[in-house]
Amino acid sequence: MTKHSWIILLLKYFIHGIMFSILILALMLMWAVAFVVLVIIGLFIGLIIGLLLLFFIVGGLNVFLTKTIWSVSIKSDWKNLLLHGLILIVLLFLAEIPGAIISYNMPDITVTVAVLVVNSFIYGLIAKRVANFWKEERKEISEQV
Repeated sequence: MTKHSWIILLLKYFIHGIMFSILILALMLMWAVAFVVLVIIGLFIGLIIGLLLLFFIVGGLNVFLTKTIWSVSIKSDWKNLLLHGLILIVLLFLAEIPGAIISYNMPDITVTVAVLVVNSFIYGLIAKRVANFWKEERKEISEQV
């Protein structure tokens, strides 16, 4: 790979990660309100529905960003979105642990910004890798001779 293509690749990972972080923050605020309402209305059933909604939101957002940034077609039926969101939430939570520990031990704005930048690359890489599990293969028509 050339130097130019490495820079573009890193930039795409960063954009994917930072856009995922920004959009998920906005969507999580709306989800939190819906989640509270569902739990109040339906208790355990509301809790389950709220968590399923969370998985769909995370999976759908990553499918959208992967299609937009990487021009990759991703399977997006309800089963795939559900599993996609679940796996992505678990992996992003695990990836967040080192940054949270660093930020907790060194509570400084520069450390926080550095962790955000590094995590953006990591989130982008994880999100793209998870999306690739559901990548739709292009069907090529080959001529039979």
